[in-house]
Amino acid sequence: MPTSVVSPHFYRDPDHHARELEGLFRESWVFVCMRFELDGLVHRGVQVGGVSLLLQCDSQGRPRAFLNVCSHRHAQLCESGTHRGPARCPYHGWVYDREGVPVGIPAKHCFPEVVAEPARFRLQEFNCEAVGQFVFVRISEGGPALREYLGEQYAFLERASEGMQGLLDEFREPVDANWKIVIENALEGYHVPAVHSRTFMQVDGMDRAETAPRFFLEDRLHSHLEHAADAQWVARFARMESKIGQWPWRFAHYTHHHIFPNLTVTSFMGYSFHVQSFEPTTSRQTTVHSRTVGVEFTGTTPAGAKMMEHIHADGHAFTRKVFAEDGGICIKVQAGVDQAQRPALVGAGIEDRVAHFQAAYARALQGSETSMGGKA
Repeated sequence: MPTSVVSPHFYRDPDHHARELEGLFRESWVFVCMRFELDGLVHRGVQVGGVSLLLQCDSQGRPRAFLNVCSHRHAQLCESGTHRGPARCPYHGWVYDREGVPVGIPAKHCFPEVVAEPARFRLQEFNCEAVGQFVFVRISEGGPALREYLGEQYAFLERASEGMQGLLDEFREPVDANWKIVIENALEGYHVPAVHSRTFMQVDGMDRAETAPRFFLEDRLHSHLEHAADAQWVARFARMESKIGQWPWRFAHYTHHHIFPNLTVTSFMGYSFHVQSFEPTTSRQTTVHSRTVGVEFTGTTPAGAKMMEHIHADGHAFTRKVFAEDGGICIKVQAGVDQAQRPALVGAGIEDRVAHFQAAYARALQGSETSMGGKA
């Protein structure tokens, strides 16, 4: 029986948490938002690796990530979340264009150098790339391009993005547990009978065969599973097809993808996608940002649209129930980890994705510490 390669200390120590932010999270490509969330004249405040960022699309429609700090007197330009209109400093009213260049300066005669060469005073910029609707940022200047970093997950995100039409449901909630605890909980189904007996165990549509889940662990960083849908459930959807219509990517299984370090994307049959990011707030708290993303349907009748409304509404309620159950058990895990001295045990087979994540974490942490000059 394998033991965890991650010390209990790493789930609770504030100094180690700071090293994770400074190293691992700044060296990795980190998911920050959906591309459609930047449509129009908007900007968005986010945190990556302890760095406050301002996201927006430039005049060519390309996502860009800037340091959320005014070039004038260093005021923070915006709070977290989405804001309408151009980025405007709340302190002295400097306005920035889509490329991060100051273009509106009150009393501009007092800043002749800025007026003469505004591009010199552009907001500090970071690496930002999108695959389909998924936008990622990397704080570190060096490192692989996004396509190389994602490997086979790049094609999955690209395919999943086809026909995405916006948010059906969204929430942000804190969980009083380390981010690794919350992610590890999401990567294994061993806890389902004990924790989700009134939710997952009651869900129709999933094949109950013990061998149904298939793990894909070939990538050094990322993993996913596929769990076959019950044949009768698939047949029921086929019978409703004349009413509910078609959607871009239809498959007969549940899929769960973990994209290192802190993104999961799940879907049942492709008629919507659940996108969750696990933001490391403190050493003992994680902010879970949950998005349910809808896709385009064609050939839908009014009756079929009502059917899908009910299916999505049931899905939203299910997601929130599962989140509450998982949040509660993660708090209990954190309470135990705070006292633990020995490494945890990881079950062979049933917890292989947890072992895969921990191995990826250990390698990434070692690599980031090496790039930071060997900090322990």
